[in-house]
Amino acid sequence: MAEGAPEKLERSGTPGPFAFRAFVASQFLGAFNDNAFKMLVLLLVAGLAAGRDTLPWVEASWAARTWGQAAPAFLFALPFVVLGPLTGALADRLSKTRIVRAANLLEVGVMGCGTAAFLARSYDGLLLTVLLMGAQSALFGPAKYGIIKELCGARHLARANAVIQASTMVAILCGNVVGGAFAERLGGALLPWAGAWYVGFALLGWLASLAIPVLPPAAPERVISASPLRELRGHLRAVRGDRLLGLALAGSAFFYLVAALFVSVVVAYGTWLGVPESSIGLLNAAIILGIVIGAVVAGRLGRGQDAESEVPERLLRVAPAGLLVMLFGTLLVHLEPTSLWLLRAALLLVGVGAGLFSIPIRVLVQGRPREGDRGSIQGLGETLDFVGILLAGPLFWLLEKGLELGPPQLFLAGTALLVAALAVSALLGPRAMATGRA
Repeated sequence: MAEGAPEKLERSGTPGPFAFRAFVASQFLGAFNDNAFKMLVLLLVAGLAAGRDTLPWVEASWAARTWGQAAPAFLFALPFVVLGPLTGALADRLSKTRIVRAANLLEVGVMGCGTAAFLARSYDGLLLTVLLMGAQSALFGPAKYGIIKELCGARHLARANAVIQASTMVAILCGNVVGGAFAERLGGALLPWAGAWYVGFALLGWLASLAIPVLPPAAPERVISASPLRELRGHLRAVRGDRLLGLALAGSAFFYLVAALFVSVVVAYGTWLGVPESSIGLLNAAIILGIVIGAVVAGRLGRGQDAESEVPERLLRVAPAGLLVMLFGTLLVHLEPTSLWLLRAALLLVGVGAGLFSIPIRVLVQGRPREGDRGSIQGLGETLDFVGILLAGPLFWLLEKGLELGPPQLFLAGTALLVAALAVSALLGPRAMATGRA
């Protein structure tokens, strides 16, 4: 999965390509497991909105009947917003390698809780597992993104992020497919077997993390406040004066808002078209393939460049083009809303644009902070990203249940968001690139 990873990492004094490949394998398995579990939970409740028969113990849940898909989306994002400032500071204080290993081991326990919920036939228990999964991922996130530069160096940062992005998208696709297959083929009494598989995948991710060498902490003297708000203020001070970094953090949060919204929109669209549950996950294949293509192109544009110098001039200009490609994708579906092939083409364009947009943003967020602040900035970015994801759940609920929009109209809502982002990019982007660090 790490094929195409930076080939000459050892020359820059970094741990080497094997360490990077072990890291890619660890995060791939984690992303796969998270998405396989979330897709299963989403599909268990999606039938309620479509009027399909569903499991009695799912229908008996007040949260399932009232909030539908918005409940798991909201609960997964909540820990990132609450814990992001603390876990970001922790990634500076401790070795990022040890945090990655601890997070992977914690996932084994979380998936054990999910297995217990399946055995108890408790949808509310599954929602609790989603909340715990979000807390585990909140611990993992800042160390995950902060360690990439330490493993690869600045010159390979764009290419390494392209590998991470591509492998993560493949993991999401595989997770969606497996989650859909579990929902269709392991219904009722057989669902605990899905939990057993999730525990096994988590164990493999932890074993892969053991091959990552232990890196020294960036700021071992760092004092961590028990108050997330106090830590958040400190992270914001680290960004002050760097307009480009601030714009990148805002762009990243917007990206995750749109991405999380479209996860629910695609599930709703597939259900609306009558696509079998096992095939709904495959609808994401087009958008995943597009993201891989866009990420690879963006990675090549930033190949061999220092993230703190040339990349903003050459690579960051790709981000508005990515927004424009995404915009065309959201409009394409309206030529024939009931065409499954046109939907796939639209999702492919959305994916290509997302890949072009996300890599420049991620490179800036990882490359510009000072070494002692890198974990903190990743924690801040994680908090902002999941504010976007957190808002996606209520936004989807408002659009689908409050305004009673059908899936084609939900795509128009995505179009409106992208138009707003393009306007902000046109107004603030050139100014931020011209001023850089104030």
